[in-house]
Order: sequence, then C-alpha cells, then structure tokens
Amino acid sequence: MENSEFQKEKENLQEIIEKYREIMQYYNLRLEAIPRIYMNNPTMMNNSIEMYTEKISLMEKSINKPYFARLDFARDGETKVETLYIGKVGVMDEENNNITIDWRAPVSSMYYDSNIGRASYEAPEGTCTGELLLKRQYEIENRELISFQDVDTVSNDDLLKPYLSASADNRLKNIVSTIQQEQNSIIRESISKNIIIQGVAGSGKTTVALHRIAYLVYNNRDTIKPNQYLVIGPNKFFVNYISGVLPDLDVENVKQLTYEELCSEFLNEDIELINEDKKLIMSISDEKILNYEKFKVSMKFKQALDKFIKEMDNNIIPDKNIEIKGYEVITNNTIKDIYFSIENSNIYNTIKNKLDRTNLILSKYIDDKYDEIMENVKKQYQKNINVVSKEINKNELEKLNFVEKEIKTGCKTSLKKYFKTFIPDIINVYIKFLTNIKKYIDGEEFYNIETKIQTNINNIKERKVEFEDLSALIYLKCKLLGVEEYDQYRQVAIDEAQDFGNFSFYALKCLLRNSTFSIFGDLAQSIYQYRGIKNWEEVEENTFEDECETKYLLKSYRTTTEIMNSANNITNYIKLNTAKPVIRHGKPVNFINYNNDTEQINIIIKILNQYKEDGYKTVAIICKDEEEATLINHKLQLSNIEINNITDSDTQYNGGVCTITSYLAKGLEFDGVIIANATEGKYNSNKGIDMKLLYVAMTRPLHELNVLYNNIIVKPLQTEEKISFK
Repeated sequence: MENSEFQKEKENLQEIIEKYREIMQYYNLRLEAIPRIYMNNPTMMNNSIEMYTEKISLMEKSINKPYFARLDFARDGETKVETLYIGKVGVMDEENNNITIDWRAPVSSMYYDSNIGRASYEAPEGTCTGELLLKRQYEIENRELISFQDVDTVSNDDLLKPYLSASADNRLKNIVSTIQQEQNSIIRESISKNIIIQGVAGSGKTTVALHRIAYLVYNNRDTIKPNQYLVIGPNKFFVNYISGVLPDLDVENVKQLTYEELCSEFLNEDIELINEDKKLIMSISDEKILNYEKFKVSMKFKQALDKFIKEMDNNIIPDKNIEIKGYEVITNNTIKDIYFSIENSNIYNTIKNKLDRTNLILSKYIDDKYDEIMENVKKQYQKNINVVSKEINKNELEKLNFVEKEIKTGCKTSLKKYFKTFIPDIINVYIKFLTNIKKYIDGEEFYNIETKIQTNINNIKERKVEFEDLSALIYLKCKLLGVEEYDQYRQVAIDEAQDFGNFSFYALKCLLRNSTFSIFGDLAQSIYQYRGIKNWEEVEENTFEDECETKYLLKSYRTTTEIMNSANNITNYIKLNTAKPVIRHGKPVNFINYNNDTEQINIIIKILNQYKEDGYKTVAIICKDEEEATLINHKLQLSNIEINNITDSDTQYNGGVCTITSYLAKGLEFDGVIIANATEGKYNSNKGIDMKLLYVAMTRPLHELNVLYNNIIVKPLQTEEKISFK
C-alpha cells in the first residue's frame, strides 16, 4: 500500500476516535444534566439515564476499534460520494451525522454481498441503487491502524486467514468483519420467515444464529423488544459458553434457556433432567434398546396424547350437578350441553378455554333463566320444610335466601368453585397417561416396556424427567391450559437442533405459537440417535406445514484444510455431506499408534507440552465416554498436569487443558485437540453413532489435531499416513 494512502487512513482513524471522545463527553454532560431536567418526571429521568449510559458503554467497548470496513458509494441521482465506515456499533454526533455505521444497517449489506461496480441494498424506503466505488477492510488494534486492503468480495480465503488463525477465545470478537455472503443471507432473512440451517461442522452455525438475533433486534427495534427473542441451547454448559457474545453484539435482555429450563419455567415446576450418559452408552451398544425413548419424541407419541386428550375432553364434565347449600341449581346435563356446544377453534383451543367459556355462558344462562331456576329451587324448599320443627324451617329459609342471592349474581362464586376442581395438574395428568399408555398406542411393542414405564412414572413423581418427556409435558399444558404468557415471543433460535425429535419441534411451535423459528443443526453430528431427527424434511412437514425453507452452510471456517479433509473421510464413509474447507493450511493430522496405557499417557503429555510451546490457550483431550475421560484425567493429574475434566454438570469452560467427552464437545472449539483413542474397537466403523461421535471429535480443533489409537485405527482413517511418536 502507498505510504501517503496509509498515512491518510491513519489520520482518518484518529479523527474518528477524536469524534468518539467528543460525543462521549457530550453524552456525559447530558447524563449530569438529566436529574435537573427531569426532576419532576422520574420515568423520563430513568429512561434517559439508561439510554445515555448504554450509549457511552457501547462507545467505550468499540473505541479501540471503531470500524473494520469502509464503503465509498455514489447513489444514483446524487453527485456526492458517501464515505461510510462500518463498525460493530453505529455512532452519530449530536447533529445526527453518521460517524460509523452499524454492521446491521441495510447499507452495510453491500460490504458482505456486493462487488465493486453496480450495487444496491434494501432500505425501509425502498431499493437504493448506485455505484460501489471502494470496499476496504481494516486491521485496527488499540486505536492504531495496523493495515488495510481493498477487496472486491469478503468471501476470499486469503482475506479470512488472519481471522481464522486467531485463538479460540478471540474468534467471536472478529466475526462481524468476516461474515460470508452465504452466512449474511441467513442473518438478514426476514423475521417473518421460518428457516432451517443445515451446516457442516465449523460453518459458523452458532455465530450466525447469534448474529441473526443481533441483526433482528437492531432492525425491528421499534416494534419488537429484545425480551421477545429466545435462544434455546442443548445444555447449560453450552448456553453459558455463548452467553457472553450477545452483549458484545449490542444485544441485552434476550432470554437464553435449555429445553429443560424452558419446560420447567412453563410448567412452573422445579424438575430435574436425568443424566443421559447411560442412555447414550446404551444407544452406542444397541440402539434398539431405546426404541421406547425414541417413540416418545415422535409424532406417533403426539397422536397417542391426542387420543388421551380427546378422551379427557369428553369426560371433563363430571356427572355432578351444581348445588348450593344442598339445592340443585344447574344439572350436569345442562353443563355438558353448553360445554360440547363450544367448537374447537383458535380461541377455544384448550380445555381451560372451553371451561372458562362454559362458565361465562352458564352465568348468562342463569341470568336469563332466573325465574325458572328460582321456581325450581322454591319447589325443593317446599319439600324440605318440616311441619314439626321450626328450627329446621328457619335453617332452610336461611339457605333459600343465600341461594337466591347467589343466583342473582349469576352464581359466579359457585361456578368458580365448581370449575376450579377441573383444572388439572400437568405432571399428574402425564402420569395418568403413562399408566394407561397401552390404551393409546395401537398395540406397538417396545423392549422392556413395562419396566421402563414404571421407572418413568416413579421418576416423574419425584420430578425427575428424561429429555424425551419434555415435549409431552409442554404439549399437554398447551392443549389443556394454554400458553398466553408465551405469546410475547416473536423469534426463536435453536442451536444443535439435530438432537431434537420431531415432536420436540412440534411442542415448541405449540408453546411459541406467535414466533417464527431459526433452527440450526448438522445431521452429521446427530449423536443422540434415540431422540434426534433423521432429516429436516420431516420437521418442515410436521411442524411448519411446509411454511419453512432449509438453507445450507457447506463451507467450514473453523479448522485447517488438513484437519477437515481427514474428518471428511468419516462423512464420506457414512454418506453425509462433506465440508468444503477454507484454504487455510496447517500441520498435517498426526495418527499415532501406542502399545499400552502408559505409553498413551506419555504421548499425550508430550503433545500437551508441544501445544503449550505453540501458545495454545484452549486444549481438549476428547474421549468417547465419561469413564475414559475420568481415567485419563486422573492419570494426567498424577503426572502433575494442570487439567480440568468437563462433565455435563459443568456450566462453563474458562480455557486451559481439559478432558471432555465427544458428545459434550459438540458445538465447542479448541486451539488444539488430542483424540485419546480412535481404535476400531473403541469406535465401531459399522455403527453410525460411533462415526458421528468421532466426526464431532475431529472437527473441534482450530489449528492442530493428534489422533491416538492402539494397533488398529478406525476403518475410515486407515488410509491416512501414520507416524511413530516415541
């Protein structure tokens, strides 16, 4: 680059930083004045303080790197060329002049999507067209310009290399400047559209999901509040792993939950999710053992529940009249006639809604039939009068007067009491369904079903549930009691969605009925075979009735070409989509044979020392199961290695060396990875679940992968060149 141009850009940067300082100073002066200006209006005072405090906070976060790109754009019909600096946040001066443009603004889409020359973007007022004269990308650190380069498209492997070579703890901080065109199209999809994203390992599914939420919050801020968005993650460890990203993207108050937490919140029950390690191990040994579990997340299970709910609906009104002080006021036949006259609709779509409607109609019915009802009551009174006892007659007259007063109010108190007894406890309703499940499942047989059902029931009584129960519990409450409190949500992003069953998605759509969905997953990483889906078409058809589009992310940005090519041997073997790696070369994958456990540990220690020398801050030793991870972790600690063992009870990972199972590592990434044992006997190449677990493990590293095995490596990797490590 020319020195004069570089010097000019350095001066531009300092000018913008100085403007940042001036604006922050102005905001601080406004903050000081607010209590005086709004001393008689506490609401305006608090809102203004919050607004200016947030603006200052965002500028403080971004001033060290106020922008990462520049566009020079000549709009059609205008002579002046606009120079636009694009940053993570947009900043305007007190006269509403743009200092930097938010990456989420409509005009910024040209940075991600347009080449030099004729270009356009969609703005609220319509399509803006013109000539894109310059697209420039900057590397800025600590308010100093390091370098810049002019680009034609952001989708350039050479351009990406510096960012992809960063360590795991810095990558998310730089993603905004390197969003690719196929990622950008997903991020900027309309909020009114349901989308499913099938993305290969390392394609940026999680970052795209979070940036999509950030984009939607920014562009719909006048109509939808941040607390009307929801992110659903696979486990608490994963949710905490991503929770620090949204605030860095200028997004606060977006709720982040696991499916279990959402269910617990909705049911208002303190439920405990039963550890899935044993089931995962069982599914690895023999998937047929878990057919009953798989059934519970299928649409057939939903159909069985529908039969049960219909039966419950038909019998919800008991053979019991409404009586007040022993006087019959309304017969149960009248109540049933009114209840069954209410047709199921969008308004009366739950048993509670129908009961509430029946209550209202009955109250009006009592008003309309007041004379007739009172005449009937008085006849009963005459029968109850005792010609001998004045005391009995006095009591009966008091009862009659009470009944008359109650009828004059439409029997509101009595009706409320009558219908209150019908509102079910969802946990108990589900137990009743499971107790009689054979009645509703059309004679389907499952392995050891009697024992499993009884164990299931016993656990639920103690508020311990399996993941497969969550969909049914959500669905039952939706159909029986309603979901009004969740109607606020407008957009839901689900990550690692390949591990959800068809019924899981359907139940979520019932719960979040006013929301659209962005669903992110990878079928090649569907390791919970007993509850995951086989294809996305079923989700489209069952949950969204085809009002949904599946998009694909086939390029991997996480790892090196060498690592991705090795991992693709696995997906080729099980006939799933292979990833297209970004051309970022690194060290070849090392496949290292060991003869015994002692040699295995010694090799791991040598690799860890090398990783430390290379400056890797996040390192994982990935094991197939918890037993292997615990054993290796213990042996390494005895060798004075500082190491953590990540289990599903952990909620966060703060870097360093760790042992972790392949199924917990899903969705995470590390600078360097060691696969502890890829022996054919450990990972059975004839089992899809084993191959998916190995694929997950192989696609976690950013920079370097070492694979250990004992004599016979797993089949898909047998063509790879092996090395000796002594």
